[in-house]
Amino acid sequence: MLTMLLQGKKFSFVSMGSVVLTGVLAAAVLTAVPASAADFPSWDEVEQAKQSVEATEKQAAEIEALLGEVSADAGRLGNAAVRATADHQRAASEAEAASRTLDVLSVQRAEAAAAAGELTEQMGALAAQTYKTGGVDSSLLMLLDADAAVDAMDRITTLQGISGRTDKLRADASAAANVLRSLEEREAAAAETRDEAAAESLQLARGAQAAAAAADAAVRGHGEQSAVLLGQLAVLRDSSAELEEERLRGLQAEEDYQRQQAAREAEEAAREADRQKDQDSEDRGGLTPPPLPGGPAPVINPTPAPKLPAPPPVTPVPPAPPAPKLPPGPAPAPVDDPAGAQAYAAGRLAAFGWGPDQQRCLVNLWQRESGWRTSANNPFSGAYGIPQSLPGDKMATAGADWRTNYRTQIEWGLGYIAARYGSPCAAWQHSEDKNWY
Repeated sequence: MLTMLLQGKKFSFVSMGSVVLTGVLAAAVLTAVPASAADFPSWDEVEQAKQSVEATEKQAAEIEALLGEVSADAGRLGNAAVRATADHQRAASEAEAASRTLDVLSVQRAEAAAAAGELTEQMGALAAQTYKTGGVDSSLLMLLDADAAVDAMDRITTLQGISGRTDKLRADASAAANVLRSLEEREAAAAETRDEAAAESLQLARGAQAAAAAADAAVRGHGEQSAVLLGQLAVLRDSSAELEEERLRGLQAEEDYQRQQAAREAEEAAREADRQKDQDSEDRGGLTPPPLPGGPAPVINPTPAPKLPAPPPVTPVPPAPPAPKLPPGPAPAPVDDPAGAQAYAAGRLAAFGWGPDQQRCLVNLWQRESGWRTSANNPFSGAYGIPQSLPGDKMATAGADWRTNYRTQIEWGLGYIAARYGSPCAAWQHSEDKNWY
């Protein structure tokens, strides 16, 4: 768009701010409180359900489903906040680029105006010189004496030189005036584009703030609602809320692990298929002689494919420490503390069975992905956080505060690395080879 603008064409922004803002606010209104207290079973209903095993299991299943809804809705609002922030970041970048373009055009226009003014002054000076020199008709030379004729010839020669310079200056001045008009038009278009982009950025900033507030409220509500539901589940199962929360997290972690294993196996199968294809291509590369006339073709034993090394054993993912209880009041904004995040990650390596030697690989990996920033947001893919989870609410299995808490992000990220690659250095090597992990 900027290249087109610099070529003298005006391209206005496709304003999506109102659409995005409306969608974000609608999502906040419709889903900020997915399950109210009226949707929860009462404590009397929980006690009555304990009268039979069947009723207990039915009530427990309903509570677990409600817990899933509360968590999923908080995740959706978190993703909406991430998308709204990404939209604002894109608009802010476009506004900044438009402002830089306007600055460049303003300088070019000022330079063109100065050049046009200088040419105009030169035109005036030449006009004055022509006036002083005067015009001479060459036919009059015959009527003049020799000295006057020579003087007149000098004047004619001078006049012709002045006339030639005047023609060139006139052409240059006309071209300069055209350039100046073009730059003035482009500068005006750039100013309009800059203003539109600035307004778009401001509108999306408000939408991002509203989405973040809705997400933060959902996180607080998630903690309050989950505490009630986990307490009821603990009563039904003669357990404790802490144990039930740990059990459900374990089940979710197992589901995530199975998905990651399936993705890993699919990747290995695709890699093996590529290797086999390359091997088959080599086997057909002129190694088999053509059949002899009148006789059967000789039998050539194919070269067996090389045996692939077995994938490294996957270290079981230790359960993440429970997310800290959120205090009442506004939820915290994302805290970008790369040094603190790296220190926390270094302290968690041993829990996953890794030595200190893995820290350097982990630092390199997440430095490339996010710069170790909690709020790192890819405005194009939607990946979020230090480990660049896609979408961000995948990290909700480690805590509802995944959008703002680097500890939660790191717990999820280390679990993902353990399940998918076995170690940070293996993940880093994959990132080096593929530019993603």
